[in-house]
Amino acid sequence: MVKHGASYPGREVMARESLRILFVAPRIPFPPLYGDQVRAWNLLKYLSRRHTIVLVNPVFGSFGGEVQDRVRAVCYRWMPVKVARVIRLANLYKYVFTRLPIQTILFCPPQLSKVVRNVVLCNDFELVHIELVRCAPVLVEVEALPRVIDFVDALSLNMHCRSLHRRGLVRLIFQEEARRLATLERQAVYSSERQLICSQQDKEAIGKFPTLHVVPNGVDLDDFAYSEYGRESNLITFTGHMSYAPNADAAVYFAREVFPIIRARIPEARFFVVGAHPPAMVRALGRVPGVVVTGSVARMQEYLWRTTVAVAPIRLGSGIQNKVLEAMACGAPVVATSLASQGLEHAVDGEHLIVADDPDTMAQRTVDLLKDRGLRLQLARNARRLVEAEYTWERVVAKVEQVYRLAMGR
Repeated sequence: MVKHGASYPGREVMARESLRILFVAPRIPFPPLYGDQVRAWNLLKYLSRRHTIVLVNPVFGSFGGEVQDRVRAVCYRWMPVKVARVIRLANLYKYVFTRLPIQTILFCPPQLSKVVRNVVLCNDFELVHIELVRCAPVLVEVEALPRVIDFVDALSLNMHCRSLHRRGLVRLIFQEEARRLATLERQAVYSSERQLICSQQDKEAIGKFPTLHVVPNGVDLDDFAYSEYGRESNLITFTGHMSYAPNADAAVYFAREVFPIIRARIPEARFFVVGAHPPAMVRALGRVPGVVVTGSVARMQEYLWRTTVAVAPIRLGSGIQNKVLEAMACGAPVVATSLASQGLEHAVDGEHLIVADDPDTMAQRTVDLLKDRGLRLQLARNARRLVEAEYTWERVVAKVEQVYRLAMGR
């Protein structure tokens, strides 16, 4: 098997045709902390190797020199649209008077549409790429150009799933947000030439439109290198940005309901919750015997290379789970819920990862892996081969470029 830092033959060659692309995102793609930032960042990084890209996105705070340098390195020109936070929050009054979802009101301020309108008038673009339904109102500003909107996942489905675990007024707000997003998603389909979505389940949530193409996420194989060495004993790891509600819920669920069963069978077992900005309910898990909450770390890979088993006990949300792909790439055998694995249509339960949905089953399957090195290696090697074959960013971008050509009528 391949060790850290190795290169991989057989990378797919991207399309030969170079395009001038306007890329509109709902926030700065770097650092890629959230799922949509991971996708936007890698699309920009790989597309910029062949295409001329102008990036426009709103900025709701300050950013450092490193962010500026990194973003400018992946596009021909970067046009950050600064929006004061007080103005951003003040825009929420529109929620009462329009049918726009909160997601769109917060991430697609009028200033963004104005800048997009002006930049299109002053430049000769061949295509517009809009990231997330949050930025769907921008579609009307670029009607003269071929438009591709990348939904990433079905945010309407995400909000619906999250509403099921809420009560009272909060549940009603999530349900209303899901309805508004569903309407906006369908409108965006009719207002663009082509659309992208990361999984078949998310596509079905929006609708089986012939212009809606499933293009999964990928992994940087060099950055998330495979390793079988240096792994600690009885270490279980869950990774992700912990301010994201589905991740926080998953961490609490595993620590409170699954991990105690594991500790009863393997007292030496440890559970690491690795990710930035953990809320109070996640930080409190540090008081549970055997649980460590790290907070922000320099490189998630260091923990994926150390862990015995990676878990993805996701119960809320939608889309494809980057954390699962990254663990599979790094050689960490994965135990995941059905929801966490459903976006990986090529992954087979028992061959590439383990799927478990109730606490007792998830605990037992995790214990089985902790005790059986041969089973861990079998899963890890199969998973890495699957990632190399189906989930590289080169492969993803090649599919995106095919959709671009369809949008342009070629």
